[in-house]
Amino acid sequence: MTRRGGWLVVLIAVAALVAVWRVLPTGSPPLYDGICVADPYETLGGSPAPAPASKTFPADGSFPAAEIFTGESPPQAQLLMQAGTFDNTATLTMSITAVQPPSVKPPNGTIEGNVYRFSVLSSTGAELQPNAQLPVYIVLRGTKSIPAPTIDRFDGTSWTPLSTVNAGCGNTFEAQSTKLGEFAAVGPAGGTPAPSTSSGGIPAAAIIGALVVLLLLAIVVLFSLDRSRGRSRR
Repeated sequence: MTRRGGWLVVLIAVAALVAVWRVLPTGSPPLYDGICVADPYETLGGSPAPAPASKTFPADGSFPAAEIFTGESPPQAQLLMQAGTFDNTATLTMSITAVQPPSVKPPNGTIEGNVYRFSVLSSTGAELQPNAQLPVYIVLRGTKSIPAPTIDRFDGTSWTPLSTVNAGCGNTFEAQSTKLGEFAAVGPAGGTPAPSTSSGGIPAAAIIGALVVLLLLAIVVLFSLDRSRGRSRR
């Protein structure tokens, strides 16, 4: 192998790696900067029971950016809010509680994990909704990541699927919502895998592994060529 040929192999291997990563299924797990250590999922009616969460905000008329989350690791349910999301001219109490699933089934699949009720109650007795211009962020753990679930909101009558993204460790997913209510991670009906551009055959992991080996071999050969040429010039 010539030096030019070796660098050509390196470039082809890098291009092939990028192409394979590009066409991996969208449900593929993300990469994390650290080790993900997640507690087992705690289901309603089980032992231990899923932890509730509650937080009170004083009546000062200036609602801050805030979050509330349940006590598992990582939390099984979280509510993230921007400054000004709620009117706290009266004292507000926020809560997240696991509840029994409603009899109405989600239209897009089956519930994976608990249904959580998110509520904000004013000291006047009113149940509040977010500022229409400042949606809240609902974060839920599911029981699995592949196929990726969707976070659905139940308004007392019907379920609404929300645009959902993977939020990190422990099968955690996030969605924006302009309303509170009951939320759940909903997996595709029948557990249908996420669409893939692969047509079968050799798994993507095996292809990536082979390309990495090829890349390393090409680099070793190039270094060997450089050394042998350096010695011949002396």
